[in-house]
Amino acid sequence: MKFNKLSVLVICTSILLSFIYGALTVQYKIFPSEYFKATNQKPIYSDYFYHKKSFFEKHGDHDYDVVFIGDSITDYAEWEDMFPSIKIANRGISGDRTDGILKRLDSIYSTSADRAFIMIGTNDFSLGISVDEVFENYRAIATKLSEHGMKIYIQSTILGGKLLENRNTKIVELNNKLQLLATQSNLITFIDLNAGLSKDYLLNPMYSRDGLHLNGKGYAVWKGIISSYVQ
Repeated sequence: MKFNKLSVLVICTSILLSFIYGALTVQYKIFPSEYFKATNQKPIYSDYFYHKKSFFEKHGDHDYDVVFIGDSITDYAEWEDMFPSIKIANRGISGDRTDGILKRLDSIYSTSADRAFIMIGTNDFSLGISVDEVFENYRAIATKLSEHGMKIYIQSTILGGKLLENRNTKIVELNNKLQLLATQSNLITFIDLNAGLSKDYLLNPMYSRDGLHLNGKGYAVWKGIISSYVQ
């Protein structure tokens, strides 16, 4: 393939302009530098998170017996249908993470519940957040809720099914840390949900269609495990 002088000039000019533009994006933080910077940060919270957070803050100031805290697995449950004699606040938000709970503690304090049941973590690990960071968030959540007079029940983060088993190593490591944390505090009780919900270190498929969220049978198992603590 032959190049004439004009073609060579165009190619050289394009290379030079590309180099200059690349330097400017770094020096003056013009597009796309901010885009690439954003992709290295944790995703922002969803509109659903902020809608639920604001709803709880505006309408959730009541006297409850128990508060359930977590992500979609908690959010999707009708806890008062399972425990009709107990006044329960559902503070699960689909897609939430441990750092999200730390951003909405006021709406949990306002429930005035004396018992808090927490189960969260799988969304953290889906984003590559380390076990240590998730554990420290958990510790902070438990400490702050305890300071508001709540008895803390940490329920083991539920294992994923076959398609999500890449998260399970971290989930097992987190649960071990949480169980140890509970042994060091008389204000924290650790409850192993996986003892009833898992099979061969995976979420039992009879309790879930997607390997993550629970069906009615799965929630029945969960209820049976925690019933004595809720009642």
